Amino acid sequence: MRAYLMGAALFAAIAPAAAQDNSNIQGEVVVTAQRASANYLSDEQTVVGLRRTADSAIQRVKFTSDSRDEDMRKREIHAMLEAAIRRADGAGVELVTGDFELTKVTLANYKDLIFGRGARPDTSEIGLFVKAGLAGSVGSAQGRIDNFVKAVPPNGRALMEKNGGITLTIINPDQYRPEIVKLVAAEALKTAGAFGPDYGVEVAGLNEQLIWAQASTTEVFLYIPYRFTVRPK
Repeated sequence: MRAYLMGAALFAAIAPAAAQDNSNIQGEVVVTAQRASANYLSDEQTVVGLRRTADSAIQRVKFTSDSRDEDMRKREIHAMLEAAIRRADGAGVELVTGDFELTKVTLANYKDLIFGRGARPDTSEIGLFVKAGLAGSVGSAQGRIDNFVKAVPPNGRALMEKNGGITLTIINPDQYRPEIVKLVAAEALKTAGAFGPDYGVEVAGLNEQLIWAQASTTEVFLYIPYRFTVRPK
């Protein structure tokens, strides 16, 4: 999308781009997955965007069993997973699955999770995440997650183990597009204004997919890869 825009009309002219995103993401996504791989501080990236607190912290975990019989391993893992689901609400956490957009693991769907082979011979495992709302600090969320992992009792030879560190999530990131467009508009107008009243600004790229990256231990940075050029009116 490319438009030649001048003065206060910039806000009105670029606002419709907020409805043109083609990603259609409505759920909760993992910040470090896919689009989060971009480094927003790179010289090639825009620096105008929205910085906000993430919605949740998630910890990858795996349920494993090394019982000799494969059917026994699966029964043990399912039994431990069921026990974890029943404890989750009381512990202030959720079990979720997904590489990008997250889905809650419930008593109705946990048996649909796919078993994988563990790192050791004759080992089966299921990997997912424990999620805790980010209410003020990662430390608080990490504490709830750690206490939950310790509290779920083993079943036979089945264990639940943490795998890696904490990462962040954000719900429906595309809802922030209109606010980001306004920030871009303000920056473009400010830049054009520095050249005097005889200059306007041409903005492109506002229909591109929204991109996000982790900005701190609790924050996410969201932006659109826009471009603008200052030109004489």
